[in-house]
Order: sequence, then C-alpha cells, then structure tokens
Amino acid sequence: MAARLRAAAWSVTLAGAFVGTACLKSTEPQPSVLQLNGDWKYTGVQTGPVRQTLAGTLTISLESGTSFQGRLHLDATNELTGQVTTSDGLVSGAASGVNVIDFDANFDIVRRHVGQILGDTISGNWIGTSPVDGATYSGTFRAEREP
Repeated sequence: MAARLRAAAWSVTLAGAFVGTACLKSTEPQPSVLQLNGDWKYTGVQTGPVRQTLAGTLTISLESGTSFQGRLHLDATNELTGQVTTSDGLVSGAASGVNVIDFDANFDIVRRHVGQILGDTISGNWIGTSPVDGATYSGTFRAEREP
C-alpha cells in the first residue's frame, strides 16, 4: 500500500512538473523583428484642442520580437502664445502589421501613436484623452532615425 501511495505521489509530482513547464513563457529577450533601437528625431503637430508644434527625441532602448520600449522627450510650443511645455515619458509599443507600429507615450495624457515605417522614417497620427476633463488631443508625427 505504501509503495502504491509513493508511486501515485510521484506520478502527480511528475505530471505537475510537465504541466508547469509547458505553461512557462520565456522571459528572455527575443531577436528584434523591427530594428528600431537608437535615437529618432521626433517632430509633429498637435491639431486640437490647442495647436502646438512638437519637437523632441524618441529613444528606443529595448526590443524583443515585435515589441519595443524607450522614452520620448518632447517640447510642445503653443502656436498662439509661444509658450513651451516640456514632457518626458516612457514609450512602449509593438508591430501591429507589416511596417506598421503602434505605441503609447506616457505623459500626463497618454498619447497613442500609430505609424508606418518607411526606411528610416516613421510617420502617422496620435491621439490622447485627458483623464481630468475628457478633452481629446490629437495630431500627426514624424520620426527620423538619427545617424
């Protein structure tokens, strides 16, 4: 009887080990599919609710498979007043199609970017909603790889 209990316990332990390993997903970085690492000159326009000119640096510092992470440093110049607001936030995103990426820039307002990659240029649109008053911010952007 004791031998049967030991055998049953061993079988359950062994089965649990196989199931546990089968469910594990690798946390090791995967080879990049996108090849976006480095600094990108970021320019753009905020079209609403207040028109602003955007200029800064997008830095991609980590890639794995089709996903990436980095930072966006941005100066926004109000076209009416000339006032400059500086923002710096984390970026995370992934490929969402052939030569198409989407990423969030996490400032006080999270800006969702969707852009097309053509050579060393990414261009597209972005949108964000204020958590405070619900105002929608939107515009266009262009990022060019720095040499």
